[in-house]
Amino acid sequence: MKKKETLAALSQILESAMDAMAATVANNHEIVLHNLTTPAASVQKIINGHISGRKKGDSLLAGPDKDDGFAGLLVKGKNDAQPVVIKNYKTVTAAGRLLDSASTIYFSEEGEPLMAFCINTDNSAYEHIRKGLELLTHTVPAANDKKELSLNTIISDTIQDVIGRHIISGKKIQKAQRLKIIEEIRSRGIFKMKGGVQQVADALGVTRYTIYNDLEAMGEE
Repeated sequence: MKKKETLAALSQILESAMDAMAATVANNHEIVLHNLTTPAASVQKIINGHISGRKKGDSLLAGPDKDDGFAGLLVKGKNDAQPVVIKNYKTVTAAGRLLDSASTIYFSEEGEPLMAFCINTDNSAYEHIRKGLELLTHTVPAANDKKELSLNTIISDTIQDVIGRHIISGKKIQKAQRLKIIEEIRSRGIFKMKGGVQQVADALGVTRYTIYNDLEAMGEE
């Protein structure tokens, strides 16, 4: 199935599911559908956008900070169309509220990210109640040893892997090499995520404006 056909089919299925959910989900649950092929206006449909302050047509980078859900963009191989589910991670709104989040990333037959279906839950009201009960009962919450997926770690490892395959140890990176590195990193979707440009710039020893200029030369919007 061609990319446009796959995208249209996914949109129809997921938007219909959201129409059904809109009548039943609580006001503290935000559900967002992203079109990842248009990152500058990725929010295709949203329920309870008041939680993150977003609306239809907002960009991919307008979302909450520390959004590990898009780590799914980096863990796919080529020609792998299976969806990736990232769950049990935290995001932070512009107002500083901590959200419990989960995301599913959908891909084309060639492994290109097409859509993201994301759920964010604001449990701050329940957290206030929990803390109040702890004060009354003097209970201590159990330690959580679970290691959550770190988006920054995945981005950093991906960048270093790409750079390592394009440079010669001990020699300065030339512009031609840098452009090849940036093109491959761009294809991994790293520049669609917050902090991606700066992390690439730091790794290459250039300014983020150099990265923007290189992307512009490649026709990246």
